[in-house]
Amino acid sequence: MNARLSSLLVAGGVVLAGIHTGSLHASPALEAAARKAVLVSTSMEADGPGAKVFLRVTGMTSQPGVQVLANPHRVVLDLHGVDRGTTVTRKDLAQLAHPLILKTRLAQFATDPKPVTRLVLEVAPGTQVLVGSSPEGVQLHLTPGEGRVQARFDGAIQPILLPAAAVELAAMTTAPAAAIAPLPEKAAPRPLAALPAVGGSFQLLPQLAVSTALPVASPEAVQTPEAEKPHAQAPAPSRAGGRTLGEGLTKYSGSKITIDLQNTEIRDFLRILADTGKLNLVMDPDVQGNFGFKFTDTPWDQVLDVVLKNAGLGKEIQNGVLRVAKVDKLQKEEEERKKLDETKALAGELQTITRPLSYAKVSEVQKILKDMLTKRGSAILDDRTNTLIITDLPRNISVIDDLLQTLDVQIQQVQIEARVVEANKNWQREFGVKWPQSNNGSVAITSGSTSTGTPWVGSSSPFWNGVQGFNRPASGQDASIAWSPGKDGATSITAPAGELWLSFLSNRFSINAVLQAMEKDGTLKIVSSPKVVTQNNKKATILSGQKIPYPTQQGGAQGGAITVAFIDANLQLDVTPQITSEGTIIMDLKIEKAEADFTRTVQGTPTILRKAIETQVLVRDGGTAVLGGVYITSTSTGTTGVPFLSKIPLIGFLFRNDTKQDQNVELLIFITPRVLRQ
Repeated sequence: MNARLSSLLVAGGVVLAGIHTGSLHASPALEAAARKAVLVSTSMEADGPGAKVFLRVTGMTSQPGVQVLANPHRVVLDLHGVDRGTTVTRKDLAQLAHPLILKTRLAQFATDPKPVTRLVLEVAPGTQVLVGSSPEGVQLHLTPGEGRVQARFDGAIQPILLPAAAVELAAMTTAPAAAIAPLPEKAAPRPLAALPAVGGSFQLLPQLAVSTALPVASPEAVQTPEAEKPHAQAPAPSRAGGRTLGEGLTKYSGSKITIDLQNTEIRDFLRILADTGKLNLVMDPDVQGNFGFKFTDTPWDQVLDVVLKNAGLGKEIQNGVLRVAKVDKLQKEEEERKKLDETKALAGELQTITRPLSYAKVSEVQKILKDMLTKRGSAILDDRTNTLIITDLPRNISVIDDLLQTLDVQIQQVQIEARVVEANKNWQREFGVKWPQSNNGSVAITSGSTSTGTPWVGSSSPFWNGVQGFNRPASGQDASIAWSPGKDGATSITAPAGELWLSFLSNRFSINAVLQAMEKDGTLKIVSSPKVVTQNNKKATILSGQKIPYPTQQGGAQGGAITVAFIDANLQLDVTPQITSEGTIIMDLKIEKAEADFTRTVQGTPTILRKAIETQVLVRDGGTAVLGGVYITSTSTGTTGVPFLSKIPLIGFLFRNDTKQDQNVELLIFITPRVLRQ
């Protein structure tokens, strides 16, 4: 194949060298090759359980790009260098109906500097896509499968039009045209052999084919001037690292010159630079002045830029011609050129269409369309029917129509469930002693016929905690001693769980004590679970609680009118979800729980206990994340007793009250988002 191509190129070059320059005309095949590629039609045919989608493109010369996106499953096909055109309508796309293809969108993804047409297929889960290409267009083969959606490229086209150009050159010779077999559809392109020189500088085949319609030029004229070659650009900074200052500046690649001139006319100096760069030169009459120049081993194109900047001049280089003029003149010409191009672009008759929307609101879409419409275009909305009335140039109508198809889609919904878990654990133990002072109440002891009213120390038993002296009837005197080595409420327990009574009674001596003990262990668990459903990128709020009234006095002075105000004690969830292309969910969250504590009140109004969290979190679909938690542990011990007596070994517990308490408080907040499937 490479040997045959080389022979054809040599033969074509010889024939071109012998033909008069004025007798050559561009053939239709060459003119078609020079035109840009355009999407002509779309079609589909069933292939068992799968399907084949065909995109016919005229003059396609580049390899398409394919990628896969998730949530929903989409296969994106980019046709580089292909214009969308106007022949493929929404009705044509609607005919691409198949169980594996859920939705189809086609749009002009980019127009400048190189057009890109994008086809988006929303496919069923597990779909396998095989993409093949040829000079006639692109084919997508869809087959059902399992697992994740996959797409791969299977077949490429040559980067240059080998068959068309070779046949064109062979037709110019007197020898019979040799048939050139096209490459197999699935064969990988092989590297081209080195092409022999044909009396001129080396060119790729498409450039040589187009230049055959022009007069044959000398090798020097065919060479590309150095000034027209693209300047080498500094490598782009990597995403992972930082950017170095000075990157991206212009790099000069012209041949280096050394020159030293004093008081030289700038017009003569520009002629020297034009000769160095092999450029034709046109200077405006305003280009005048004498300057001094001294450069050593400096690229000539850099010298040109520095000299023109110093003289307040600008330049234009087009097709090997260097034009030098005042900067303001060049700027004015550029502005007039842009105005002329804009006027030409806005010329033509207007077209009006109506587009009813199903999911998007016309008021929101209208704001987006304002930047898409031309200066002559307009968009009128009808809220009652949710319809847009669009008037614009026909070439812009198709772009707007594709944009509406992209915007007017069903928005996915997300269910967010939050759980606020509270756990309180209390443990308490107390030991105390109660020393009764009379035979009354809960410490009354029945003895004989009387059980109440017995004094601390009486003339006869029973009596409480004392020693009775000897009676002296003659003198009528009586000596007695009573004690209480533990005051009720100090060494005793308020609510004992059990008591042990100790009592020793006689006619002269009495000891009575009650040993008390209490142990308490409790666990409290509260789970609050608010749940809400909302659309993607839409804020949702759910609230449950109560309003607690409390009196307020107007003016803050006594005697003022009393009114009733309310304070909220709510469980509230505020969330805004965003579904990413990877299937994860980003949420802006605010969760607050406020409850009344009636154990602590101020003039009958309870205090409000608040627990809140506000954060942004990334969670996978169906996953659960712990947003935050609070863990509080408190331990307290205490002793209340009679000085000195409470520290007596072995019997000191009879004169004191021992308390020990442990408390644990836990708070955890969980969040679980789920994308609802339709």
